[in-house]
This record gives sequence, structure tokens and C-alpha cells, in this order.
Amino acid sequence: MPELAQDPALRSESYDEIAKDLQRLRFDAGDIPYAEIVRRIAEHREQNGVPASASRPARTTVYDAFRLGRSRVNPTLVGEIVRALGVSEADVALWEARCLQARRQHDAEPPTGVPLPGAERIEAKRKPKQATLRASIILMVACVGINVAGFSIVPWLSLPLYLDMVGTAIAALVLGPWYGVAVGLATNAIGLSITDSSSIWFGLVNIVGALIWGYGARRFRMCQTFSRYVLLNAIVAVACTLVATTLLVLLFNGATGHAAEQTTDALVDMGEPLTLAVFISNLVHSLTDKGLTAFAALGAMGFVSRWFEVPFYVSLVETQPDGLLRLANMFDARKALASRAHARAVRDAL
Repeated sequence: MPELAQDPALRSESYDEIAKDLQRLRFDAGDIPYAEIVRRIAEHREQNGVPASASRPARTTVYDAFRLGRSRVNPTLVGEIVRALGVSEADVALWEARCLQARRQHDAEPPTGVPLPGAERIEAKRKPKQATLRASIILMVACVGINVAGFSIVPWLSLPLYLDMVGTAIAALVLGPWYGVAVGLATNAIGLSITDSSSIWFGLVNIVGALIWGYGARRFRMCQTFSRYVLLNAIVAVACTLVATTLLVLLFNGATGHAAEQTTDALVDMGEPLTLAVFISNLVHSLTDKGLTAFAALGAMGFVSRWFEVPFYVSLVETQPDGLLRLANMFDARKALASRAHARAVRDAL
């Protein structure tokens, strides 16, 4: 287990070093799930007189202690985490001392700039708004690129999916519904040069999806829990299916040559009416497609949350299954732990 030198004040510490050592400790303890760590912390708090209603820390708070790039770490919480992972009380004190040392070093770092007087200070206050606008434009362009990439890959691989609304979902959830609409329309306009004129009609599907994602997340609070987020994406799938079915039946006689239409053909051969066959086929494939879109968008929200405020992201992550939290943290953990032997070597060196 990583330990301090005899005098913590003599050792240089950083929050990233502490996070990496926490990752190593957790893996050495048997890759204990974050939910189990939360349960152990709550149990210890209750044994020390904390009411059960106030004893359980948020799972995302515990998860964040293992995350790199932190600018602040709670020493008491870190002590509770390592205690839950099986270290002795003496080592708990050492971990807390490491956190305090990292805080002293962080607070002692010289400021990167000095206050600006008068008009220069006013101009400096405007810069974050300009940066936010620029970042929003960059994100929208990236979202269009993601949509177009999915739009192009599907016919190339003959996939029975759509994959042309991942960027629409990201823009609608992070920036707002009408940003998603703009991304969706741009995607279908570009699609004209990839397929045929049918692409522009299906811009209506992108519009409907963007509005439901955006307003569902903000106005109807459908992203406050993971289960509601899954429900929101199912609603998007149903709504997009209704629009797509209408377009396919009225304008294209039920088919445009998409790989998913093999299901439609099979249903028609079984005697189902064309409209019902188109609806069932689209619904089945759309539910799968929007499920993949939901997880892709969730990962993207975690990535862009360092530049954009996504107010519901913390509660959304906190309520998702623990396995997804472990998956999200896997890359950082695997980088820090190339192998068990490497972990032991690092531990011994410390």
C-alpha cells in the first residue's frame, strides 16, 4: 500500500498521485465496487453515531475521489474510503495527511495572472462568454461530424441501425433543444451528397429527436436519474419511429433501401399490413439505435462537462448502475495499473 515518508511535510504530493494510489489500493483490495465502498462508509459512520439518513455519501462523490484532474480532495472522505478498503487506522491518518499536504502545495502555487484595473478588467470578464460561444460552435461542428460519420458507416457496413443522431443527442442534451435541431438539419443537408434526396425528408426525424431530448432533459427533468434517462431515450425512439413510418409509407412506399428494411420485408411476407410492418421494424431497430445513442451521449457528456455546465450530469451519473461507473473509470485505472507486477513495483518504490 502507498505510504508516506516519516514526515508528510517533507514529501511532495499531488491530487493525481493520491487518485492513482487510490485506484491501485482499490484493485489490490479485489476491485471493490463503488457501491460497496459507499455501503461500508455508511456502516462505519452509523457505528460512530451518525444517523442512517445522513450516513450514506453520494456514490459520485466517492467515485470522483478516484478521478484524475481534481483541484480539491476532502481528506476526511479519502480516509473513510481507504478505511473501507481495509487499511489500518494508522494508515488512514497517513492518507489524510497526504491530502492535507497536497492541499498546502496546491494553495501555495503562484497565481497565473494578476487583477486588471479599469477597462482591462471589464474586457477580461467578457472573455469567458466569447470562449463559451466558440466552444459551443466547436461542439456543434463535432456533433455534425459524429452524425455524418454514423450516417456514412451504416450503408458501408450494411448495419440494421441508423447511428445518425448521436451528435444530435449530445448537442440537445448539453447545449439545448434548438442546438440539437441545428445539428440534425445540418446532418441531413450533408446527407444529400452521400445518399439521395430522401435524406432531407428524414431531417424531420432529427428535429423531433432533438426537441424531445432537449426539452425532456431541461423542462421535464427526464435526466435526473438514470432510469428516467433510459425512458427519455425510449420516448425518442417511439416518436422518431412514428415520424419515420409516416414518411416511409407516404413518400417511399415503405422502403428506401436501408438494411433494417429486411425486417419489414419479412413481416410483409408473413401477411402483416405494410404500415404495421414498417412501424414494427422501425421501432425494433430504433429502440436499439437510441439505446446505443444514449450511452454514447452519456460518455460524451462526461467528456465535455469540463467545458460546459451540464446541470443534470452529476445526478445522472450517481444513479447509473455501478458497473457503468467502473467502466467509465477503467481507462484511468488501467493506465495506472498496467499490471499487478507494475503496481507492486510502484508501491515498493513509494
